[in-house]
Amino acid sequence: MVDPATLCGLTVAALLVLLAIGVPVAVAMGVVGLAGMAVVGGPSLALTQLQTLPYYLAADYGFAVIPLFVLMGTLAMEGGLASELYDAAEKWLRHVKGGLYYTTIIASAAFGAVSGSSTVNATVFTKTALPEMLRHGYSKPFSSACICAVGTLDVMIPPSVAMVIYCIITEQSLGRLMLAGIIPGVISAVLYLVMTYLFVRWKPEIAPIRGERVPLAERVRSLKSVWIVGSLFLGLMGGIYLGLFSPSSAGAVGALAVLLVVVAQRRLTWAGFLTALRSTARVTTVLFAIVIGGLLFSRMLVSTGAINELIAGIQGLSSSPWLVLVVTIVILFVLGCLVDSVSMLIVTLPFLFPLSKAAGMDPIWYGILVIQLVEISAITPPVGMNLFATVSAAEGTVTIGDVIRGIWPFVVLSLVILGILIAFPGLSLWLPNRMFS
Repeated sequence: MVDPATLCGLTVAALLVLLAIGVPVAVAMGVVGLAGMAVVGGPSLALTQLQTLPYYLAADYGFAVIPLFVLMGTLAMEGGLASELYDAAEKWLRHVKGGLYYTTIIASAAFGAVSGSSTVNATVFTKTALPEMLRHGYSKPFSSACICAVGTLDVMIPPSVAMVIYCIITEQSLGRLMLAGIIPGVISAVLYLVMTYLFVRWKPEIAPIRGERVPLAERVRSLKSVWIVGSLFLGLMGGIYLGLFSPSSAGAVGALAVLLVVVAQRRLTWAGFLTALRSTARVTTVLFAIVIGGLLFSRMLVSTGAINELIAGIQGLSSSPWLVLVVTIVILFVLGCLVDSVSMLIVTLPFLFPLSKAAGMDPIWYGILVIQLVEISAITPPVGMNLFATVSAAEGTVTIGDVIRGIWPFVVLSLVILGILIAFPGLSLWLPNRMFS
C-alpha cells in the first residue's frame, strides 16, 4: 500500500504532466482523480464517484447562480452596455494624456457591476478598447496588459462567479461576501488609475496623443449608460440587503433586469440574444466541467488521507493566522501559474479553509483574500486565463509575449493590494458587518 504522501505526490506530478502535454484541465483533473481513487478504494469507489458527483453538482440549486451571472455579462455585452460605458468614459477623459488607459479602467470596473466573469470582461474590452489604443499609438504591451489586468476587477466587484464557488464550498453567506468585495474592488480600481498615471508620467511614449475636449453637454448626455449600470448594481445589492430576494436568486433577477434594459433600449437583436445564450452555455459548460474534474481530484486527495495529514501537520506547527496566510498565498500563487482559478479554488479550499477556521480567521475576510489571489492568478504567466482571453479577442493584433511583457506592473500592484487587504481587514468587513448587523 502506497503511503498517502507518496500517492499524493504521484497524482500531483501526473496532473502536471498531463497539463504540460496539453490535456484540458478538466479532463486531466478528472482522470487523475478517478485513477487515484481506484488505487485507494478500488474501481468501485471511482465508478461510484463518477456516477454520483456530476448529477449532484448539476442538481445543486446553489450552482444555478453561475450561468445566470454569466448570462448577465453576455447580455450586457451583446446589448452594448459595455461599449456605452467605454464611450461615456472616453468622452470625459479623451483630452487627458493617457486618457484611453483611464477610460478602460473606469469602464471595466463599471462593467464588473453587471458581469460575473473576468474573461468576458477582458474579451469585451479587448474588442472595444484595444483598437482605439493602437490607432492612437499607445504602447501595445501596456495597452493589452491594462485590459487584461483590469478585467480581473470582475472577480472582486459583485456579482462574481469566483465568490459563488467560494461560498458553496465553504458554506458561507454569498450576500456578505459580495458586499465585502465592493470597497476592495473600488480601491483596486483607484490604485490601477494611480499606477497608470505614474507610468504615463514616467514613460510618456506609451500614450503619445491627446484627443480634443468633448463639449460638456455631450459628456453629460453620455452618462445615461452609467446611471443604468449603477441602478442595476444598487438594485441587486439593495434587494439582497432588504431580503427581497436571496443571493442565489440574485443572478436571475440581475439577468432579467439587464435583459429588460437592453430590450427597452432596442440595442439587443434576436441574433444577439441567441449569441448571448450560446456564449453563456459555452462558458457554463467549461466551468462545470472544471468544477466536476476539480471535485474528483480533491475527493481523491481526501480519500488518500493526505489532506488530513497536511492539515494536522500545519496545525501542529502553529495555529497562527500569519502561518495560514503564508501557506495560502504560497499555494495559490504557485498554482495560479499552472492552472485556472476555478480549478485552484476547487482543489485547495477543502483543506485551506479548515486551516483558516482553526486559526480563528474571519471566513469573509479570508474569502476576500482568496478572491484577490484568484485575481492575481488570472494574470500570472504562463496559464493566466485573462492572458489568453485577451490574445484570443485581439485576433492577431497582439501576441502572448506582448501581454506578458506589459503585465508585470499589474501583478506587483495586485500583490500590494493583497498586502493592504491583509493589513486592514476593516476594508473588507466594514460594509457586510454594518449592513447585516
